[in-house]
Amino acid sequence: MSNTKIKVTSVSKSFGANPVLKKVDLTVEAGEVVVILGPSGSGKTTLLRSLNFLEQPDSGTLEICGHRIELIAGKRMSRADKQQLTQLRQKTAMVFQSFNLFPHLTALENVIEGLVSVKKVPKQEAIEKGKKLLDQVGLGEKAGSYPARLSGGQKQRVAIARGLSMDPEVIFFDEPTSALDPELRDEVLMVMRNLANAGMTMLVVTHEMRFAQEAADRVIFMEGGVVVKNASAKDFFSDQSGERIQQFLRRY
Repeated sequence: MSNTKIKVTSVSKSFGANPVLKKVDLTVEAGEVVVILGPSGSGKTTLLRSLNFLEQPDSGTLEICGHRIELIAGKRMSRADKQQLTQLRQKTAMVFQSFNLFPHLTALENVIEGLVSVKKVPKQEAIEKGKKLLDQVGLGEKAGSYPARLSGGQKQRVAIARGLSMDPEVIFFDEPTSALDPELRDEVLMVMRNLANAGMTMLVVTHEMRFAQEAADRVIFMEGGVVVKNASAKDFFSDQSGERIQQFLRRY
């Protein structure tokens, strides 16, 4: 059985006349933590959102967690592809920069919502699992709190627990700390490091260079809708990474 969790081949995406992704190739192996870096407008978030079809790519082939979808420009997705997409989404989780919690649900209710409504897990079983996940992200005592009563860092940790509740094979993180004050970032990054150390396959769009250096197996640098560099974290942050990369890193 293949250890490859993500294999993307020649994926392209335009918004109107503006090409944002230009025949991007990407592979992520099981247990890998891959960080995507790049300046604003480089296509990194669009790439991440294309992997679970929050943005539908125009063309290319995506193989994610054993499910393959081939897109041809100008052609609608087939029924078989849509079935593959449904299964793909059940094996991946997305953590957004803006948390996307339901304000009318407690932390625990947010975590178990997908378990109960999508996976049809009995509520008591879901509650037990939800409590364990909140403990895992250091928020066991906040189970009954509503999002309005939580700090930004706490909200993001609830969002991570919610993602984990579905037992994903891969978690996508879209700038998970960019909306947080510096002192709150560390509590979220610690949870992410713990997940990385536990072997979770993660694809992370971030500007957190320290996290990329310490937790990433590989770093991808995007600019202008293409992958400019794909290297181990050690090689990426070395002096030999090239002037463009050095110029980018000096800004952080």
